[in-house]
Amino acid sequence: MFATAVATAVTATVTPVAPVQEADAQTRCPAVAVVAARGSGQNGEIYPTKYSWAAPWTSNGWEGETIRAFLRHAERRYTATHGGNSLMKDVEVIGLEPRYYPATFPEYDVPEVAVPSTLLQALGLAIQWANPVFMTARRAANQFLDSVQIGRGGVMQMINDYERATGCRPKYILSGYSQGAMILLEHERELARRGQLAGVVYFGNPNTAAGDWSTVGVPGGGAGGMLGMLPFNSKTAAATRNRVNYCLPLDAVCDLSVQTLQGSQSNGGNHARYFRWPSRWDNQVSDSFGRFVDQVRYR
Repeated sequence: MFATAVATAVTATVTPVAPVQEADAQTRCPAVAVVAARGSGQNGEIYPTKYSWAAPWTSNGWEGETIRAFLRHAERRYTATHGGNSLMKDVEVIGLEPRYYPATFPEYDVPEVAVPSTLLQALGLAIQWANPVFMTARRAANQFLDSVQIGRGGVMQMINDYERATGCRPKYILSGYSQGAMILLEHERELARRGQLAGVVYFGNPNTAAGDWSTVGVPGGGAGGMLGMLPFNSKTAAATRNRVNYCLPLDAVCDLSVQTLQGSQSNGGNHARYFRWPSRWDNQVSDSFGRFVDQVRYR
């Protein structure tokens, strides 16, 4: 997680877990496939997951713990609000394996600071993250750059590999947490051009633009994320109205405001909280995801 990187300044390494292969027998094609990009350093809790008793698919596990928790919540929520029907019965989940996206995080040169206490300090961290050449921990900088660059190229490669292997051409929902949101964001337009973008759901997105209408959680869309001031952000990259940009209050990664920085000093903020602890917006986000799926399979 990005917050862990700031708090501990420990360089993550990919856990040597063998990628789980797609099932040999593709019984049917999904209406929707979720392309899931885990957060920075979420390479430990990797295990295949079945999200619906009615679906033939099991994920490869590389969606990571945050997106796994979200999808499980969405399934429970939909079942409770739709007469026991399953949301995920027509949805296949495809986590980005390390060969497509390593999900490593950088080491900062101020490891004692869990959460930046001043706006100047926060901007310094943002500059380091956006421009790792300025980082003193060069090995970590290179790992982070490699992770981002591999992820940027790996998303469409993974989608193309999946379609060749299965013969399926579903609509896609992009779902990314933290660094994962950053690497998925730039692929919205390509999938929209191909007529395959069903929606996006991001959590703790560092490229959140100030006042983004699609941001859920912080009032008025918030002050913008640590990289939201760059030309490439959640507004300029947007390619669909079917979007949720979930930013919890006291998450400085997606809401870099003085109030957030001050309020996060005691506990390090809420960047790690998404769907792992209950929040008042969880149902709203899950309901939106359910609508994106239903718009495809019931059109």
